[in-house]
Amino acid sequence: MTPDEWTAALLAQTPRAGVPDPRPLDPGVRDHALGVLAVPEADRPELLAALPDPARTPALWEALVRCHQTLFGTDRVPAAADWPAAPTALGAAGRWFWAHLFLLAVPRALEEQRRRGVPDAVVHATFADLGAKTASYRLAHGRGGFDRQTWMCRHFRGTLHRLGRLQFESTVYDSAAWGADAAPPGGPAEGEPVLDTHIPGDGPLTPADCDASFAAAGPFMAAHRPGTRFAFATCHSWLLDRTLADGLGPDANIPAFQRRFAAHGDEPVCDDDVLEFVFHAPPGTADRARLPRGNRLQRTLLDRLDRGGHWHLGRGWTPLP
Repeated sequence: MTPDEWTAALLAQTPRAGVPDPRPLDPGVRDHALGVLAVPEADRPELLAALPDPARTPALWEALVRCHQTLFGTDRVPAAADWPAAPTALGAAGRWFWAHLFLLAVPRALEEQRRRGVPDAVVHATFADLGAKTASYRLAHGRGGFDRQTWMCRHFRGTLHRLGRLQFESTVYDSAAWGADAAPPGGPAEGEPVLDTHIPGDGPLTPADCDASFAAAGPFMAAHRPGTRFAFATCHSWLLDRTLADGLGPDANIPAFQRRFAAHGDEPVCDDDVLEFVFHAPPGTADRARLPRGNRLQRTLLDRLDRGGHWHLGRGWTPLP
């Protein structure tokens, strides 16, 4: 895809007249937004130097405006085809384009979070995921950038929040998406609201920290989404592959986390997810012989792949306390 084709694809999104256009940020507002997003200091100069401007780069600016309208004017999370990765020919302007989208969206998103009464500490912990993803991008590619544009929609629309160790996303149970024939007995019903659990990769998954997160989820949702009752949490992750206990031992944090969930649904192979999440290796690029084996988890994951085995996405549900 050429830069012109990519820009044209973004401009083809339906305009949303009810969404005010983003505006260039004053330096003070801009620096505050960078802090809210926890963009690493080392990445900020390049990110800001490439920031589109209505006068200097009108085509890129208009593409940002159209994506901003999609971000706040629709409920559907854009597919990768709707918000494709920028062509490499755009250089830093392309690698940082999607971070620019969320940077300019911070003022509106913060206003909406305050309107809902979400505590600042929760908002900042939630939005800091963008900075974590930029750090992962640098580890994967050896340079700055951000490419998790569809993922961050959830944070900015207020459907995902970080509560302590874990993130919780409000969604609904869909047996087809789980690869299941029907809803699980005793678990969430078809179409029932659930909190999908996500696990940031920034620390140990201790039982005490997880207990605190699950305990906080129900009261948080009751306060900030009072019209919806959430009785169950769900999870879809390679961390729920039950055979991890074979290498880690049953008393390790990950098997303890798995035991919270009743298994349900299909279990597709997810080797690429493991290599990307743990080793920052983009799909299809991993040279396993050069990857680190400094801890038990790394050794467990790579030893199986070296033997020709696979890791699988586990799925499960659990009642909320």
